[in-house]
Amino acid sequence: MGASDQEDRLYWNRFRNGEEVAFAWIYQRFVRVLYSYGMKINRDSTVVEDAIQDLFTDLWRTRSQLAEAKSVRFYLFRSLRRKIHRSLRPEDEYTKPFNPEADYEQPTLDSVEADIISEEEIEIQTTQLKSWLTCLPARQYEALLLRYYQDFSYSEIAAIMNISEQGARNVIQKALHTLRRLAFMVCLLGIGWGLKFFYS
Repeated sequence: MGASDQEDRLYWNRFRNGEEVAFAWIYQRFVRVLYSYGMKINRDSTVVEDAIQDLFTDLWRTRSQLAEAKSVRFYLFRSLRRKIHRSLRPEDEYTKPFNPEADYEQPTLDSVEADIISEEEIEIQTTQLKSWLTCLPARQYEALLLRYYQDFSYSEIAAIMNISEQGARNVIQKALHTLRRLAFMVCLLGIGWGLKFFYS
């Protein structure tokens, strides 16, 4: 377990014991990334903001009943996703296209690109990757985000998205297959580049 996870758990337990400073720390640490993730699920900022407010209100109200969290980040992501989806009509789910450029906090691409490109190509390829991501179906994009940008395991992604672990693997593999096809098309045009990430 990383140092940041240990620190999260420390503040989580202090918050469970009623410490307001610890609660504020958790809010400040996660509110931006939760908003960014929420906007991937629903493009209505009001829905996302209300869901985050409800989430933290419920956390404080039920703090004494909460269990220890093995991963605070996982708990918050899963809880927010449930709140957002409960507020949607079935036909509204995954109907709005994603636009990474419009996110409140764009997830970093550095950890992904460091393995596949040289320093001088980062700017060009970051732009290309963002463009390709917008071509993915919303569900595939969400799964890819959770796996490669938030570093969740397949089992955690399955729990967050309320699907089986094999289902999570399948969704991600479909997304990577789509990206590989796009990369191959670019290579045919003579402007391709190495894609070790897509084959990892």
